[in-house]
Amino acid sequence: MKIQHKLTLNSSLVFGLVFTISSVLIYLNFVRSAERIFFEELARTASLTAMFYLEEDELTTKEYSRIEKKFLTASANQEIRLYDKTGHIHYGEADPDTNITAKILKTIRANNHYSFKVGNAFYYAIYYRDNQGSFSIIIRANNPILETQESEFVRILLIALLLGILVIVTLSYTLSKIAYTPVRQIIEQVKNIDMTGQKHQLTYPRTKDELEDLFEEFNSILEKVYQNIQIQKNFISHASHELRSPLSSIVGDLEVLLQKDRDMMEYKNVSENVLNDAERLEKILENLLMLSGLEQKNRQETQPERIDEILWEVLDKLAAEYPTTKINLHWDLPEETSDLLQYNCVKTQVYMALYNLIENAAKFSEQKPVDITLKKVENKLVIEIQDHGIGISAQDIQHISEPFYRGQNTGKIKGNGLGMTIAYKIFTNHSIGISIKSEQNNGTRIRLDF
Repeated sequence: MKIQHKLTLNSSLVFGLVFTISSVLIYLNFVRSAERIFFEELARTASLTAMFYLEEDELTTKEYSRIEKKFLTASANQEIRLYDKTGHIHYGEADPDTNITAKILKTIRANNHYSFKVGNAFYYAIYYRDNQGSFSIIIRANNPILETQESEFVRILLIALLLGILVIVTLSYTLSKIAYTPVRQIIEQVKNIDMTGQKHQLTYPRTKDELEDLFEEFNSILEKVYQNIQIQKNFISHASHELRSPLSSIVGDLEVLLQKDRDMMEYKNVSENVLNDAERLEKILENLLMLSGLEQKNRQETQPERIDEILWEVLDKLAAEYPTTKINLHWDLPEETSDLLQYNCVKTQVYMALYNLIENAAKFSEQKPVDITLKKVENKLVIEIQDHGIGISAQDIQHISEPFYRGQNTGKIKGNGLGMTIAYKIFTNHSIGISIKSEQNNGTRIRLDF
């Protein structure tokens, strides 16, 4: 069942329940009030009956005539019985009433007055003391008008209930249809989304309610899904190429080697090429395993490490790998900076991240100097890595953290497109801020905020 129909059904059920309970309470209150009024009328009739039957000898003719006139008017369609102390009928209807028992007569004498109802018959009784004796005066009457009013009142309530349900169903359906119009529009947009194509964002009215919050979150999810799809496409494209290239080279070298006998020098050269390609393949696999480990929730425990010591280890290794590229270290930190250089981290991971960044600077600097600056900014350690190489275009810099993504101007330089991805992930896991500013052919500046 659609939410719109559920809302209509639920609102109708709630209205019907509330209206039914209210109607029952109103009906019971009406009946109770009407019966109370009728019993009051019977009480007056009982008093007139006592005067009419028992006070005749004590009243003047004029007074008695007035009471007689009122009594005859009040006692129409009523049965009157006067019971003496022995329980026998003294005046009124001679036929005994089975509803008037000895217990009831006793109750009347004890309480002086008593009222009750049996079926549609109303009874009101008073205990009247006179010089002739003490009598229980009981009035029995039906109230056909009240019965008609009750039936009419029930009919009116049922009609009101049906009309109310009809109105509430119509209003609920119309309002829910209006309220869920944005949802239906979003559903139609979602049906037409092709996540493998261009980026999509849902359009919706600014209603400033929970639906707008939901649509905003959905757009955020769409953005993440699109980015993940693009990453996967780049991953598949570049990974297949990067893995195929060394494998193809290894296979090709071995096929050529096996075509005929070779001298020792040729065997040595081919073996070196195969070894280089195997090492390249091993490096790609190591980076993939490292990236997979960084994505897991169970991360390694951190401990205080000296960032400058890690940095010196990186520079020592790069000095041997890139002997023709000069890497300058600028120490702009004040004295007594041991606390500033201490940072909770996983040493091997931070080492790899710094190595990847500085190696990229050396690799793409075209043998121009690379400047590394350590300084203090707002009581925090900041490391800046500046090269003067080929730079990064504005289009490529948007994808710099995607795995296997390589800039358009890096085709002649070896790499697998995983170094920056790993570095970004490590810095993110360690809450180390990273920002990059670059222009093509004008070098790159990377800033790390610890």
